Amino acid sequence: MMRSKPFILATIMLSFAIGRAAAQAPTLAPAGPPETLYRWTSDRCEDEFIPDAPARAFRRADGEMVLMASHRENWALVGRDFASLRPSCEATLRSSRERPQDDGFLWIEATYTPDGRRVAALVSEDLRRPTQRGGCDPQGQAGRCWLNNILAAASEDGGRSFALVRPEARTVATLGRYPDRATRRYGAFTTSNIVQHDGAYYVMVYLQGEGVQPPGNCLFRSDDPFAPERWRAWDGQAFTVEMRDAAASRSCRPVSPSVLSQEVRSLSYDSRRHTWIAVIRHRLQLAGDTQPVPGFYYATSADLLRWEGPRRIMMAPTRARTDSTTETMDYPAIIDPGSRSRNFDTLDSNAPALIFTVQNLAPGRGTGTMNRDLRYVRLRVD
Repeated sequence: MMRSKPFILATIMLSFAIGRAAAQAPTLAPAGPPETLYRWTSDRCEDEFIPDAPARAFRRADGEMVLMASHRENWALVGRDFASLRPSCEATLRSSRERPQDDGFLWIEATYTPDGRRVAALVSEDLRRPTQRGGCDPQGQAGRCWLNNILAAASEDGGRSFALVRPEARTVATLGRYPDRATRRYGAFTTSNIVQHDGAYYVMVYLQGEGVQPPGNCLFRSDDPFAPERWRAWDGQAFTVEMRDAAASRSCRPVSPSVLSQEVRSLSYDSRRHTWIAVIRHRLQLAGDTQPVPGFYYATSADLLRWEGPRRIMMAPTRARTDSTTETMDYPAIIDPGSRSRNFDTLDSNAPALIFTVQNLAPGRGTGTMNRDLRYVRLRVD
């Protein structure tokens, strides 16, 4: 039976209110030294198989665990469990095949499966190269000419292969073409993982667009992750903002921008404390610090809308040469191997893992390379 919009909104807000009353903020800290999950120099199937996005995981219908930390030639690690994950040498979605004329690159940024067979995905579409070919000149400005959208894709074979949905329906979030007046990157850039709660699906999307969209993480909601047209963003009062058509769109309202000022890389629900946890990379000076400290941080919320923090999980070098001449770290995401969720979006054990990418810098120069590893640290949750 179809529910009216007022009923749906009332149900959502009642659920959030209940969550606020029950929430208890956890404390996260490393419980051991970093360990390597994937080493590019020895484990890669192709040079392009690098970890270049936050880790996402789900369990297939056959019981296999799939972990993706994609690059533009999207790939995955597969195993019976977290300890046995190994790279699969079959690409799940190839930019070089989908976009043979170099008309942009595709990164799988979020996945969700209800049954381990059908898998919905959100894909970051990087349009820097076609934007520059169209006449945009970066003029040495970092981020200029970077246009990005979020698209929808799906798999019917347990995530072994993905395809973009039909062209007229694939766009989930866009700000349209790159404006001539823009001086920075423009569009919808990154997503968190997709999470499910009380019969609805949520994802954080980071957007920015000069004069059009305030920068920040917008919360999107849907009742069907396989239907791109059903995603709606928060407007400050309700989930009403459709962002599939830039000409008809309104701007969304970023949630807690003073707390979540950087891209949210993962969302997890602590089932015992009834609390949401968002993970970001940041550089902050907290109480007791003498200067800003680069690293991985987390914020907590009872309702996905109002966030507290951030707190530091661990120090990590984030700027080449400034913080380290040997490595930088990025894309932090929490995945609990003991999660009871098929999509690993809940914290149900005492040993979740913080997974992140390590870029090994060129010796003697401290510049970026394709030599990137996937590491993790076990976390203590108090």
